[in-house]
Amino acid sequence: MDNRSDQSESSPSAPLPVSFKNIRLVTQEELTRRSEPVKTLQEDKTELYRVIKDTETGEHYLHYAVYHIHVAGGGAEEEYHHLLPLEHDDVIALALGAPLIEYPTQWDRSYLRNGPHGGFVWYDPNGAIEDETDYAKTEAFVREQLLAFREQGSRSEEDVKRLLDRMDKHLPPRTE
Repeated sequence: MDNRSDQSESSPSAPLPVSFKNIRLVTQEELTRRSEPVKTLQEDKTELYRVIKDTETGEHYLHYAVYHIHVAGGGAEEEYHHLLPLEHDDVIALALGAPLIEYPTQWDRSYLRNGPHGGFVWYDPNGAIEDETDYAKTEAFVREQLLAFREQGSRSEEDVKRLLDRMDKHLPPRTE
């Protein structure tokens, strides 16, 4: 007798936390809720550098904020925030007093920055914007493979491995 359905009903599962890296638009509310300051590295009237931690994923970011008065805009105060994902070694180095990763000259990989609509979007300083056509082709290929697999009906471990291998060969190489 198959008890798999009984097992899934008796053991609830919580959704895994989603990395900001996998969210196209991060709302200010979500960022505020999940962010925890770790260490302020430098702060003055116009700039702030600090390490923050995503409390749901444990990932760390270098938070750079700049404040200024928009003279042409009637003297309104403006704030711009940027969040650079940090590797574990970077976090330790910064916490121990390593030189700052200065914005913008040393920010050479994708980072979150706030926009005019209250959210944060990913910005790639190298201009490497994904080609939407290639993205759509990859999405169509994956969908086609999954539908064919579902229609096939077999769910053996070997069938799943073949499906994943076939999809891996078609996907672009990983960049991380």
